[in-house]
Amino acid sequence: MSTEEIIHEAGQRLVTVTFDYTEADGSNEGVREVEPYSYQDKNGRKFFGYDLGKDSIRAFVPENIHNIALTDNKFTPRWPVEV
Repeated sequence: MSTEEIIHEAGQRLVTVTFDYTEADGSNEGVREVEPYSYQDKNGRKFFGYDLGKDSIRAFVPENIHNIALTDNKFTPRWPVEV
């Protein structure tokens, strides 16, 4: 499955995803666990999710997401899930 297909399935099942993410500066903080919410295309496609480790909403460039996987961790949506 592609990154977007995994994110979509997680949104449909209301489970989190885990992945490694490479920041614009090339850094990687390790595995993140994220609640999936939406995509935005204004200045390039971005995926928005609630990063549980950072306790806040974050924007991610899908091409910089690596090793994505579904978890069994259910979540109650904070906002409408649009993925």
